[in-house]
Amino acid sequence: MASPTFTLTSYDPVYAVCEEVRIPEDVIKQQALRWLQLNIAKSGETAKLTDSWVDEHCKDFRSVDELLIFIRYNMYKDNREVQQLADQDVICRELSKRLVEELPEDLVEESIDAAMYRMEDMVYRSGRSIEGFCEERGITEEQLRADVRERAIQSLKEDSALAAYAAHRGYTLEPEDFYAIIPGESIQEKARKRRQIELEGRLAPMEEYALKTKALKEIMENAMIKRKPTDTEWLRYGDTSADVLEANKQFPDSFVSL
Repeated sequence: MASPTFTLTSYDPVYAVCEEVRIPEDVIKQQALRWLQLNIAKSGETAKLTDSWVDEHCKDFRSVDELLIFIRYNMYKDNREVQQLADQDVICRELSKRLVEELPEDLVEESIDAAMYRMEDMVYRSGRSIEGFCEERGITEEQLRADVRERAIQSLKEDSALAAYAAHRGYTLEPEDFYAIIPGESIQEKARKRRQIELEGRLAPMEEYALKTKALKEIMENAMIKRKPTDTEWLRYGDTSADVLEANKQFPDSFVSL
Protein backbone atom coordinates (compact mmCIF):
# COMPACT_ATOMS: atom_id res chain seq x y z
CA MET A 1 0.00 0.00 0.00
CA ALA A 2 1.33 3.43 -0.95
CA SER A 3 2.28 5.74 1.87
CA PRO A 4 -0.21 8.58 2.41
CA THR A 5 0.89 12.06 1.43
CA PHE A 6 0.23 15.10 3.58
CA THR A 7 0.19 18.86 3.09
CA LEU A 8 0.17 21.84 5.43
CA THR A 9 -1.94 24.98 5.44
CA SER A 10 1.29 27.01 5.66
CA TYR A 11 5.02 26.42 5.40
CA ASP A 12 5.93 29.71 7.04
CA PRO A 13 7.93 29.76 10.29
CA VAL A 14 6.15 28.37 13.33
CA TYR A 15 5.28 30.83 16.11
CA ALA A 16 5.21 29.29 19.59
CA VAL A 17 5.50 30.18 23.27
CA CYS A 18 8.26 27.90 24.58
CA GLU A 19 8.47 28.38 28.32
CA GLU A 20 11.83 28.03 29.99
CA VAL A 21 12.50 24.75 31.78
CA ARG A 22 13.06 25.91 35.32
CA ILE A 23 15.49 24.35 37.77
CA PRO A 24 14.18 24.63 41.36
CA GLU A 25 16.18 27.13 43.39
CA ASP A 26 16.70 24.63 46.22
CA VAL A 27 18.42 22.29 43.73
CA ILE A 28 20.67 25.18 42.62
CA LYS A 29 21.57 25.89 46.26
CA GLN A 30 22.36 22.21 46.84
CA GLN A 31 24.67 22.27 43.81
CA ALA A 32 26.33 25.45 45.09
CA LEU A 33 27.05 23.81 48.43
CA ARG A 34 28.48 20.72 46.72
CA TRP A 35 30.66 22.95 44.54
CA LEU A 36 32.01 24.76 47.59
CA GLN A 37 32.73 21.48 49.35
CA LEU A 38 34.53 19.96 46.36
CA ASN A 39 36.39 23.01 45.06
CA ILE A 40 36.89 25.46 47.92
CA ALA A 41 36.74 23.75 51.32
CA LYS A 42 40.01 22.39 52.67
CA SER A 43 40.37 18.79 53.84
CA GLY A 44 38.28 18.25 56.96
CA GLU A 45 36.50 21.58 56.55
CA THR A 46 32.72 21.84 56.05
CA ALA A 47 31.53 24.34 53.47
CA LYS A 48 28.74 26.73 54.41
CA LEU A 49 26.36 28.54 52.08
CA THR A 50 26.55 31.86 53.89
CA ASP A 51 27.76 35.28 52.79
CA SER A 52 30.53 35.33 55.39
CA TRP A 53 31.87 31.87 54.47
CA VAL A 54 31.78 32.57 50.74
CA ASP A 55 33.44 35.99 51.14
CA GLU A 56 36.18 34.57 53.35
CA HIS A 57 37.01 31.48 51.28
CA CYS A 58 36.22 32.34 47.63
CA LYS A 59 38.50 34.46 45.51
CA ASP A 60 35.89 35.20 42.80
CA PHE A 61 32.70 35.56 44.89
CA ARG A 62 31.89 37.86 47.75
CA SER A 63 28.39 36.66 48.57
CA VAL A 64 26.01 33.74 48.18
CA ASP A 65 24.07 35.66 45.52
CA GLU A 66 27.20 36.06 43.38
CA LEU A 67 28.01 32.37 43.75
CA LEU A 68 24.44 31.38 42.84
CA ILE A 69 24.63 33.43 39.62
CA PHE A 70 27.67 31.38 38.63
CA ILE A 71 26.10 28.05 39.61
CA ARG A 72 22.74 28.89 38.07
CA TYR A 73 24.32 29.85 34.74
CA ASN A 74 26.32 26.65 34.49
CA MET A 75 23.39 24.43 35.50
CA TYR A 76 21.16 26.00 32.85
CA LYS A 77 23.94 25.70 30.29
CA ASP A 78 24.24 22.00 31.12
CA ASN A 79 20.43 21.76 31.02
CA ARG A 80 20.39 23.00 27.42
CA GLU A 81 19.53 19.62 25.92
CA VAL A 82 16.47 19.29 28.17
CA GLN A 83 15.37 22.77 27.11
CA GLN A 84 15.85 21.96 23.43
CA LEU A 85 13.69 18.83 23.71
CA ALA A 86 10.96 20.81 25.48
CA ASP A 87 11.12 23.51 22.78
CA GLN A 88 11.01 20.88 20.04
CA ASP A 89 7.90 19.34 21.58
CA VAL A 90 6.05 22.69 21.59
CA ILE A 91 7.16 23.71 18.08
CA CYS A 92 6.28 20.35 16.52
CA ARG A 93 2.89 20.39 18.22
CA GLU A 94 2.19 23.80 16.66
CA LEU A 95 3.32 22.56 13.25
CA SER A 96 1.01 19.54 13.47
CA LYS A 97 -1.99 21.88 13.75
CA ARG A 98 -1.36 22.86 10.12
CA LEU A 99 -2.09 19.40 8.71
CA VAL A 100 -4.70 19.58 5.96
CA GLU A 101 -5.59 15.89 5.66
CA GLU A 102 -7.14 13.67 8.30
CA LEU A 103 -4.94 10.81 9.45
CA PRO A 104 -5.97 7.47 7.84
CA GLU A 105 -7.79 5.33 10.39
CA ASP A 106 -5.72 2.22 9.69
CA LEU A 107 -2.49 4.20 10.17
CA VAL A 108 -3.77 5.60 13.45
CA GLU A 109 -4.73 2.19 14.82
CA GLU A 110 -1.40 0.72 13.71
CA SER A 111 0.49 3.48 15.54
CA ILE A 112 -1.61 3.05 18.69
CA ASP A 113 -1.08 -0.71 18.70
CA ALA A 114 2.68 -0.25 18.28
CA ALA A 115 2.78 2.30 21.12
CA MET A 116 0.78 0.00 23.39
CA TYR A 117 3.12 -2.89 22.63
CA ARG A 118 6.20 -0.77 23.43
CA MET A 119 4.66 0.43 26.68
CA GLU A 120 3.72 -3.08 27.82
CA ASP A 121 7.11 -4.45 26.80
CA MET A 122 8.87 -1.71 28.78
CA VAL A 123 6.78 -2.48 31.88
CA TYR A 124 7.26 -6.25 31.67
CA ARG A 125 11.01 -5.92 31.07
CA SER A 126 11.26 -3.96 34.31
CA GLY A 127 9.77 -6.93 36.14
CA ARG A 128 6.45 -5.28 36.89
CA SER A 129 2.86 -5.82 35.87
CA ILE A 130 0.68 -3.18 34.23
CA GLU A 131 -1.40 -3.09 37.40
CA GLY A 132 1.67 -2.50 39.59
CA PHE A 133 2.99 0.13 37.19
CA CYS A 134 -0.28 2.04 37.42
CA GLU A 135 -0.40 1.78 41.21
CA GLU A 136 3.06 3.36 41.45
CA ARG A 137 1.82 6.37 39.47
CA GLY A 138 -1.60 6.65 41.09
CA ILE A 139 -3.52 6.13 37.84
CA THR A 140 -5.88 3.50 36.49
CA GLU A 141 -5.05 1.15 33.64
CA GLU A 142 -7.68 2.94 31.55
CA GLN A 143 -5.96 6.28 32.17
CA LEU A 144 -2.59 4.79 31.20
CA ARG A 145 -3.92 3.38 27.93
CA ALA A 146 -5.75 6.62 27.16
CA ASP A 147 -2.51 8.55 27.68
CA VAL A 148 -0.55 6.15 25.42
CA ARG A 149 -3.26 6.50 22.76
CA GLU A 150 -3.22 10.31 22.91
CA ARG A 151 0.57 10.44 22.71
CA ALA A 152 0.65 8.00 19.80
CA ILE A 153 -1.86 10.06 17.79
CA GLN A 154 -0.03 13.31 18.53
CA SER A 155 3.30 11.75 17.56
CA LEU A 156 1.78 10.54 14.30
CA LYS A 157 0.42 14.03 13.55
CA GLU A 158 3.83 15.59 14.14
CA ASP A 159 5.56 12.90 12.08
CA SER A 160 3.12 13.48 9.21
CA ALA A 161 3.61 17.24 9.42
CA LEU A 162 7.38 16.82 9.16
CA ALA A 163 6.90 14.57 6.13
CA ALA A 164 4.68 17.22 4.52
CA TYR A 165 7.28 19.91 5.14
CA ALA A 166 10.09 17.75 3.72
CA ALA A 167 8.05 16.97 0.60
CA HIS A 168 7.22 20.64 0.08
CA ARG A 169 10.88 21.62 0.38
CA GLY A 170 11.93 18.89 -2.07
CA TYR A 171 14.98 17.88 -0.09
CA THR A 172 17.76 15.76 -1.52
CA LEU A 173 19.94 13.78 0.85
CA GLU A 174 23.72 13.90 1.17
CA PRO A 175 25.82 11.44 3.17
CA GLU A 176 26.08 14.08 5.91
CA ASP A 177 22.30 14.07 6.36
CA PHE A 178 22.46 10.49 7.58
CA TYR A 179 25.01 11.39 10.26
CA ALA A 180 22.23 13.14 12.19
CA ILE A 181 20.40 9.83 12.66
CA ILE A 182 23.36 7.44 12.97
CA PRO A 183 24.79 7.15 16.51
CA GLY A 184 28.52 7.59 16.98
CA GLU A 185 31.16 9.51 18.87
CA SER A 186 32.70 11.11 15.77
CA ILE A 187 32.00 11.90 12.12
CA GLN A 188 34.49 9.21 11.14
CA GLU A 189 32.61 6.58 13.12
CA LYS A 190 29.26 7.72 11.70
CA ALA A 191 30.69 7.61 8.15
CA ARG A 192 31.96 4.06 8.69
CA LYS A 193 28.56 2.94 9.98
CA ARG A 194 26.81 4.63 7.06
CA ARG A 195 28.97 2.77 4.54
CA GLN A 196 28.20 -0.51 6.30
CA ILE A 197 24.45 0.23 6.30
CA GLU A 198 24.63 1.03 2.59
CA LEU A 199 26.50 -2.23 1.84
CA GLU A 200 23.82 -4.15 3.72
CA GLY A 201 21.07 -2.50 1.66
CA ARG A 202 19.50 -0.79 4.66
CA LEU A 203 20.09 2.82 3.64
CA ALA A 204 16.92 3.32 1.60
CA PRO A 205 14.53 2.59 4.52
CA MET A 206 16.38 5.26 6.53
CA GLU A 207 15.81 7.96 3.93
CA GLU A 208 12.34 8.90 5.14
CA TYR A 209 13.63 9.35 8.68
CA ALA A 210 16.61 11.37 7.41
CA LEU A 211 14.29 13.66 5.42
CA LYS A 212 12.09 14.31 8.46
CA THR A 213 15.15 14.99 10.59
CA LYS A 214 16.37 17.49 8.00
CA ALA A 215 12.94 19.14 8.01
CA LEU A 216 12.94 19.30 11.81
CA LYS A 217 16.31 21.06 11.84
CA GLU A 218 15.11 23.75 9.42
CA ILE A 219 11.79 24.19 11.22
CA MET A 220 13.51 24.58 14.59
CA GLU A 221 16.10 27.06 13.30
CA ASN A 222 13.45 29.30 11.71
CA ALA A 223 10.78 29.03 14.42
CA MET A 224 9.83 32.29 16.13
CA ILE A 225 9.49 31.92 19.89
CA LYS A 226 8.68 33.72 23.10
CA ARG A 227 9.70 32.46 26.53
CA LYS A 228 6.66 34.08 28.17
CA PRO A 229 3.23 34.89 26.68
CA THR A 230 3.70 38.45 27.93
CA ASP A 231 6.98 38.98 26.05
CA THR A 232 6.56 41.68 23.41
CA GLU A 233 9.21 40.45 20.97
CA TRP A 234 9.41 37.24 18.92
CA LEU A 235 12.92 35.77 18.57
CA ARG A 236 14.20 33.44 15.86
CA TYR A 237 15.00 30.14 17.56
CA GLY A 238 18.23 29.55 15.64
CA ASP A 239 19.55 32.92 16.79
CA THR A 240 18.65 32.46 20.47
CA SER A 241 20.16 28.97 20.48
CA ALA A 242 23.43 30.30 19.07
CA ASP A 243 23.46 33.09 21.66
CA VAL A 244 23.26 30.56 24.49
CA LEU A 245 26.13 28.54 23.07
CA GLU A 246 28.30 31.61 22.61
CA ALA A 247 27.50 33.28 25.94
CA ASN A 248 30.48 31.87 27.81
CA LYS A 249 32.78 32.92 24.91
CA GLN A 250 31.37 36.43 24.86
CA PHE A 251 31.85 36.91 28.63
CA PRO A 252 34.88 34.78 29.61
CA ASP A 253 35.60 36.92 32.67
CA SER A 254 32.08 36.51 34.02
CA PHE A 255 31.55 32.79 33.50
CA VAL A 256 33.96 29.94 34.10
CA SER A 257 33.27 26.27 33.53
CA LEU A 258 32.36 23.91 36.32
